[in-house]
This record gives sequence, C-alpha cells and structure tokens, in this order.
Amino acid sequence: MIDFHTHPVLIRELVAQDPSFERAAREVFYIGNNFQPFETFLLQMDVAGIERAVLLPVACRRARQVDVGTNEQIAELCAKSPRLIGFASVDPGVKTAPSDLERAVRTLHLEGLKLDPALQDFDSGGPEAWAVYEAAEALEIPVLIHTGLSWAPGSALERGHPLRLESAIRRYARLNFVLAHFAWPWVWEAVALAMKYPNVFLDTSCLYYDSPKEFFEFVFTRQIPITLVERTLANQIVFGSNYPRVEIKNMVRALRALPLTEGCLNKILRVNAERLLARGH
Repeated sequence: MIDFHTHPVLIRELVAQDPSFERAAREVFYIGNNFQPFETFLLQMDVAGIERAVLLPVACRRARQVDVGTNEQIAELCAKSPRLIGFASVDPGVKTAPSDLERAVRTLHLEGLKLDPALQDFDSGGPEAWAVYEAAEALEIPVLIHTGLSWAPGSALERGHPLRLESAIRRYARLNFVLAHFAWPWVWEAVALAMKYPNVFLDTSCLYYDSPKEFFEFVFTRQIPITLVERTLANQIVFGSNYPRVEIKNMVRALRALPLTEGCLNKILRVNAERLLARGH
C-alpha cells in the first residue's frame, strides 16, 4: 500500500538541523503535536500496513518567510529509507521555479511536485503557474496540489477552489494533477473535474474533524454516492492520510470501512499510485 500524502513536519532530527523548522511547523503548517524521531514515521507506516509513503514539502518562503521543508531535506530523508518517495516543491511566484524543479528531479531524484496555492499565495490557474506545469509535464512527473479548505493562518480560502485549475488541466493534458483532500468542501466540483478529465486524480486526505471513519462515511456515501467511487472514479483516486495531522492507521481503517470491493480498494491503496509514479505514463 502507498500513502500519497504525508508531511515530514514533526521529525525531530530536522528541528535539530534547522532552527527555523520548528517555526515552519508551528506557525506556518499550524500543527501543535510533539516532535518525534524519524523512526516513529516508519513505525506509523508499519502499524498501518503502508509499504511506501510520499513526502511533501512546501516552498513558501516568499509568502511565509520560511519553507515547510526543503527539497534537500526531503531528499535527505528519502536517502534514509527506500520506503519513502520524495516530491519537490517550488514557488510559481519565483522566476527560477521551472529550473528549480528540474534540478530537484534530475539532481535530487525527487519524483513529483507539491504545490499549495493557499500557503504559497499564487493563482493555481493563472499564467504565473503555467511555466511550472509545463516543466512538470516535460519531466513526466505528477503534481499534487492542495485543494479545498486550508487551515493556514493568513491564507485565502478561494485559493483552494478546484475549478481554478480547469484551464491548466485542459492546457496540460499530459500532466497528471492530483487534487488533495478531495477538495473538501468542494467535493462535487473536484469529482466533476475527475469525471471530465482523465489527467485528474483525487486523494483521500479529506479529514476536517477528528473521526476519520465518520468523515469518510459522510463524504463517500452522503456527499457523493459510493457507487460513483466504485464504478466511475476507481482508477482516479489514491490513498492519502495527511499524516501527521492524523494517524495513518486510522485513515486506512476508515477507507476499509466503506462498502467498496477489494478490487476498488486495491486500486485506491496501491495500483493508481504506482501508475502515477511510473515516469513516462
């Protein structure tokens, strides 16, 4: 199984190396949990039955004065364990963003792109982002982009609306867009994009209160019918936990509690992620 959405924001070793990392975690990413040894991350994966996990940084120094993890830190963590898949993050508001992305992929061997329009304060559908999308498309990597509600202080809610992305999704048809959090609360809009465009995927990290099981039941049986997941979107959903905001095992249990067939669950938990991570797909 693959967790397509994790943030290494509570790793104690990173705080020891970089004093600004604590402020990034507390004030920008807005998380209050205790910092933990790197080994705890891998143990969380073990308990949940997760074989590999995607690590996501956010390059938001221009907007927030500090990055929430750097590409170099992500590469360093991935070097510690073959179970980790590193994504890069670059800032579309910076002119060097396309070349920064190419370096991160070709030199640091990162395997995807993470963007957060709310935290990075840019228009995900505007021309400033096009050069970055074009670079990602040329590199044949997926882009995972924050959509939906953002808790980040000072961020604009409208930045996360999934329909802002439609022009880019149409323009870069060979680039796979993964819309994080199912774009909650704009779930139907995100679903409509996935139904219309084959290069749109959705991740399951749509948890906005403390019960994963209750929230998943609400989103996947009441906000949208479970048959839509099973019959129409089964090839375009990937599992994402948003760890460490929630324990990975609780998100896996919540997904497995849904009335989905094993075939559909296998696609969400493994097959679709493998397809996205296959360069050149």
